[in-house]
Amino acid sequence: MRPLLALLLLLAVAPARADLNTDGLPAGAAAVMGFDFANFRATKFGGAIESLASLKAKDLEVSRKLRERVGIDTDHDIRDFVVAVYPGADGKVAEKSASGVVLIRGKFLPARIDRFGQENGVPSKAVGRHQAWKAAPFIEKLTGEQPKDSANDAYLVAHSENLVLLAGAEFLERALAAADRNERAPQLPAAIATKFAAARQGWFYLYADATKMEKAKEEAGIQDLALVLGENATDLQLAAAAGFVSPEKASVMRKQIKGLQAFAMIGLSNDDGKSPEEKENLGLLSELVEKIRIGGEGRQTTLDLEFPADRAAKAIGKVVEKARKSPAAPAAK
Repeated sequence: MRPLLALLLLLAVAPARADLNTDGLPAGAAAVMGFDFANFRATKFGGAIESLASLKAKDLEVSRKLRERVGIDTDHDIRDFVVAVYPGADGKVAEKSASGVVLIRGKFLPARIDRFGQENGVPSKAVGRHQAWKAAPFIEKLTGEQPKDSANDAYLVAHSENLVLLAGAEFLERALAAADRNERAPQLPAAIATKFAAARQGWFYLYADATKMEKAKEEAGIQDLALVLGENATDLQLAAAAGFVSPEKASVMRKQIKGLQAFAMIGLSNDDGKSPEEKENLGLLSELVEKIRIGGEGRQTTLDLEFPADRAAKAIGKVVEKARKSPAAPAAK
């Protein structure tokens, strides 16, 4: 799905939201990730990043194809998207047994999307009142790029004027049923929901239940993780919370993070032989690391950061400018 998700990262606008929108998601997700384009563009940080970004000709071409072929204006019609991963029959998320659902919200023309699939001979099947198109050939016909193998068993459905849905074959009917009912996934744990709500203009959300991850490291003792990125009136905000199996495990993690923070501060303080620009960059990173607050009690560990949005955007701008000036790497033979 990489080409389609890359398209979603082209900028979009819409009324701002205040939390992770789980409407239309089936219950039981082991991990949920959301990105709100509207909120991102409304923030100082997002606006600055938008002004710095220069879309590659390849991306502009893909955007043109979406507009001309299926009527999607990537500057205005994509509002947000949510990705959810569900465990397999064994209750664990594994590469071969997990199911995924992607909800893309915005403004769409279902009849035009379906007509494109039909005119281009994309394999499909009827699921109730919906037409489900094989996602890989649909995306390839639309963008000219071949998706990764992970999209081979996925279907794409133009569900309504406000929703496009992608889901694996085995999970498709359940995903469509949830979307038809506008089902809301169960509320997140209270501590996680509080973190999400605290970011008045949150634009990136992540929640994962580590107990359902097949490859989770049991020795770490982590049970769940939540993270939100957003912005208040002045600062870029990051808030993360992790739950552990015991207070002892949480305490060990807090100590480890504080140790890494102290170690980083020592490294960043060494500016011998650095140019004035390099010293400025080290100072900026040092200030950022210093502002990280590690906390929590009992079985929870938290990490919070508030950093001036304009300074964060400036730092990103330097990275972008440096990348632009760097000579292109020679092509591999």
